[in-house]
Amino acid sequence: MTARNLPPSAFAPVMATGIVSQGLAVVGARRLSDALLTVAVVLYSGLLAGLVWRVLRYPGEVAADLRNPGRLFGFFTFVAGSDVLAVRLAPGPERAAASALPALAVPVAVLLLGCGALMARRLGAGGMVRRADGTWFLCVVGIQSAVLATAALAPGRARPAEALGWVAGVLLYTAVATVVACRLVRFGIRPRELSPPYWITMGACAISLLAGARLVHQGLDTPQLRAVIRVVLIALWGWATCLLPPLLAAGIWRHLLHRVPLGYEPSWWTIVFPTGMYAVSTAALGETEGVHRLVLLGHLTVWVALGAWLLVAAGLVRARWRHRSPRANSSQTSGQEM
Repeated sequence: MTARNLPPSAFAPVMATGIVSQGLAVVGARRLSDALLTVAVVLYSGLLAGLVWRVLRYPGEVAADLRNPGRLFGFFTFVAGSDVLAVRLAPGPERAAASALPALAVPVAVLLLGCGALMARRLGAGGMVRRADGTWFLCVVGIQSAVLATAALAPGRARPAEALGWVAGVLLYTAVATVVACRLVRFGIRPRELSPPYWITMGACAISLLAGARLVHQGLDTPQLRAVIRVVLIALWGWATCLLPPLLAAGIWRHLLHRVPLGYEPSWWTIVFPTGMYAVSTAALGETEGVHRLVLLGHLTVWVALGAWLLVAAGLVRARWRHRSPRANSSQTSGQEM
């Protein structure tokens, strides 16, 4: 992969690694958490350099991606990856670096939301229904990750801007879910189209839950508002939990019944992130509501997320190794012929 063909969704591994690191920190596995944090920082640094080079060197291609409904929302992985790292770094000595990450990500999020609004106007309702897919939920993840980063860097009382951002994210989730559901009902979906990014449906719900739980934990101005948000949080957790069986069933339908190959693809990271986010948000809701069973469920799910991360990382290493092996063999063959 070169900077020129760096996909918009390239920061998905950073999102996944960052939230699993956060989950491990929550359960007290500090060394594992720090190890994954190091991996996330290295990944982020390399990908950021590649993204900046691509924007400067190939602005026309980046602009084309921003107009493409199938690629635009992938850029929100940069926003979410930056903010998830900021949340993880905020409690430690790297607070200055953590503060710089949302400063990079929030303006990009505003730009992307503007591009999304222009795209919606250009496509119209019918065009949006035809083109919608699971990656569209990344815009919700981007908004709610900014709320989380702001709350982590200013851990006093929740501010109105954070509450408004959270509400906007929840409303946007509802809108995107409606469009995606209309697409599935009206046009159906083929096995190859039912790709891992549909898990972001659950991940966007889980991060909305986590952001809301953080706001409740930090305290809001009125008890009435806190009560309303708590009802919404329970509904979000219920919806995220209800999504798990159909998402797992979709994987069985895709790979076992229709025999779509189960090889590594970068989109597998979009399963790791929702799993980790579900774990952390469930534990946070349990702490907010004083429900120990939810805290325990969240802690157990962290280890499931770590297992998923290890599987996808192993798949990545194996895919890279198999990709390089033919090159090495061909080089040896040509050397012997010479």
